[in-house]
Amino acid sequence: MKLKKVLGAIVLAFILLVTLSVTVFANGTGKEEPLRYTYIAVLNYGIDQGTVSTSVTSNITGSSSVKRVKIKMELQKLSNGSYSTVQTWEETFDSRNASMDESKLTSPLSTYRLKVTFTAYTASDSETVVKYAY
Repeated sequence: MKLKKVLGAIVLAFILLVTLSVTVFANGTGKEEPLRYTYIAVLNYGIDQGTVSTSVTSNITGSSSVKRVKIKMELQKLSNGSYSTVQTWEETFDSRNASMDESKLTSPLSTYRLKVTFTAYTASDSETVVKYAY
């Protein structure tokens, strides 16, 4: 009987470990990082600078308690050593899943980055995370 309890506890711990271990992939950097958020389960975001335009993408999946999410994407241009926003896209979704894909005509001689602000809302709380892709 004791063996069953110990095995049950080990299996439960393994299941919790697997379900709570989520990663995010930033397309612009090729880096993966573990997520340790309360209401955000998955984040993806990236930037692709072409010869005449730059495309940006992002998506969010909230935990099961999330009722609404918001994505704010800012395309930022490097100038004189600092970044300034040249275009902003923002949308709120009445769902726990959302994605956005946008593009803007840009100069191939300039350097751009994507700044994304993700917000997940529950009935009584919220969580905001800011990420960058280069």
